[in-house]
Amino acid sequence: PDYLVNEPLKEKYAAITSKEARALADDKVRFYEHCTRHGIATANILALIAPAKTEGNSVSHLYSTQELEQVLVPGEYFIKPSNGSHGVGAFSLVVGDSGLKWAGRSGSFEDFFQYCVSALKDARALIVQPKLSNHQQIRNFTRAKGLSTIRVCTVRKSGSINVIGACMRIIVGESEVDNFSHGAGGNLVAAVDVDNGRLVTARGSRSRVWPEMTHVDQHPSSGTQIVGLALPYWPEVLALVKKAHESIETLHTVGWDVAITDAGPVIVEANWRYDIDILQVGYMKGYKQVIQENLGF
Repeated sequence: PDYLVNEPLKEKYAAITSKEARALADDKVRFYEHCTRHGIATANILALIAPAKTEGNSVSHLYSTQELEQVLVPGEYFIKPSNGSHGVGAFSLVVGDSGLKWAGRSGSFEDFFQYCVSALKDARALIVQPKLSNHQQIRNFTRAKGLSTIRVCTVRKSGSINVIGACMRIIVGESEVDNFSHGAGGNLVAAVDVDNGRLVTARGSRSRVWPEMTHVDQHPSSGTQIVGLALPYWPEVLALVKKAHESIETLHTVGWDVAITDAGPVIVEANWRYDIDILQVGYMKGYKQVIQENLGF
């Protein structure tokens, strides 16, 4: 009885969140521009690959192979749908002198552009970002190419921003995204002691087709003991999410996705209808009382 179910809770989130705040958090480009205006560290957006100009934003739009070639200099990038969620449709891109590699494919700029045209059938636009890398301490224990992020959940209560929980989504293997998805992706979730930034649990599923949660003592790739690890820049993480939440007055609760890099933390996304189950799995407890005390339902 202490556990909450995602969808009914999200309906309650919607009832206390203004339409404007929901739209701002949902629109990844608008949110990026908001963060830029308010001095909030966030993942940079280089351009949008889109079928037509999106009104009301300042981000460059790319419509052709030639324009892609001008923007995508040799390096690593991350591409994701502007209206996507849970990592669906996201992939890495490597641009080298001899060609491009993406989503298990390789080819020319023209090949990549045609792939994007096909992907735009299911997306309003594709966001092009420089690929972020985790802080070296995190890379040492995940041994992963993808980015492991922290979900930090905050609430606005009595004029203050409070953190009600945080979990690290830990990539296992060759995955490019860190989504937990009840263990279906093979990744792990670790609850964070909000006071000191140390990992206090590590959980995963025995099965990818049915959630059978179990403790995971060591990271499968590195063998590193997970529980007890201290996340770098933790005070800065807390300060960042509180600053971001304060900047959107009509937002009462948010699940922030934060990446900790060598240069410090940056916000990747804001989720006003975040899943509560990642916290419940990570902390191994129901969140009914926490939500009641902080949000009144």
